[in-house]
Amino acid sequence: MKWVKVFSVFMLLHIVAWVGAHWYKKERPLEVLLVADTSFALKPEFPSMQRWIEDFANDDRYRNIVVGTDKALIGPLADIPSADAVFRVSFGRSNPDSLKRYESGRYDQRIFLSDGSFTPSGWTLVKFP
Repeated sequence: MKWVKVFSVFMLLHIVAWVGAHWYKKERPLEVLLVADTSFALKPEFPSMQRWIEDFANDDRYRNIVVGTDKALIGPLADIPSADAVFRVSFGRSNPDSLKRYESGRYDQRIFLSDGSFTPSGWTLVKFP
């Protein structure tokens, strides 16, 4: 009988911890900035980048994802009707200065989808060949 009580206490602690973690993460979601390099050189990679964004967004339970390009901020991914909106226009070459517009934002994670021609500091680089 003692093992039933011990098991019940551990189950109760587990459930309380799970509910508490769920509530905490739901109230304080991770703010993620996702920026895509839309330079001409990467135009053939746009479908791959779009699939990567869609796969990344499938697991957004405790994340708010904001999308932009190296040229402009687009907005929350949940408000964009399709990931095609990110890749409508391609022009120019991306450089480290093009990401300076995002320095003032308060994001927990910054992800840059690019060809790896430069690696911005403070960003996670996802390289597309």
